[in-house]
Amino acid sequence: MLSVNFIISQLLGLTSALILCSSYIVKNKKSFLLLGIFGDIVYGLSFVFVNSLGTGIIALLSCLQSTSFYFFEKKNKVMPKWIAGIFAISFVVIGAKTASTYWDIIPIVIYVWYTFALYIKDIEKIRIMYFIPNAILVAYDIVVTAYASAFEDGFEATFLAVLIVTDYAKSSKLKINLRKSATLKSNSKSTLFWGVKDNLQSTKSAFETSDNHNGKYGIHLVPRFLKIEYPIPPS
Repeated sequence: MLSVNFIISQLLGLTSALILCSSYIVKNKKSFLLLGIFGDIVYGLSFVFVNSLGTGIIALLSCLQSTSFYFFEKKNKVMPKWIAGIFAISFVVIGAKTASTYWDIIPIVIYVWYTFALYIKDIEKIRIMYFIPNAILVAYDIVVTAYASAFEDGFEATFLAVLIVTDYAKSSKLKINLRKSATLKSNSKSTLFWGVKDNLQSTKSAFETSDNHNGKYGIHLVPRFLKIEYPIPPS
């Protein structure tokens, strides 16, 4: 029979997955970090309710890390690397003390990965950096028979995959449109150039034809008083 704590834990886990997924669709890093803070809090509490204190502490430590990044981002500054180093070491130490199998090394590595991924400014690149560890977490959850977590991490990884594909499609479409625009401009300039050239040639031909025609029938476009006639010397 399912206990109340287990049900609460799963509901919190699902809620955290929804919060974290919503953080991936924001446009700026501040909003991403802010939603990540709440997501980590809820995620950590979901493990506390099933007495998995080690994982809960790591998740809450991740929340503290996101908070640190948020405050520096709010001031338009980069968080010093030594602070990130402290968080990374903390993840390793806490993870090592609470690990029960060799597989538990995976979450440790992933949280260290997140530490350095948070230095990226571009949200689209952050999505890619978060997709890889989330996909690995799904495999880890299945191995350790944490099927509920596998569902939540799988949902998050799938959501990220959809966003990444969408970003790629938009980027490719934008590049194609830019190329088309450049081609149209080039063709327009070329058409204008050749059009002007053809007009000039047509005008020139028209003048030449007119001169030949007028000369043939004794019609002179130049007034006679402007002409200088030279006498023909006697032979």
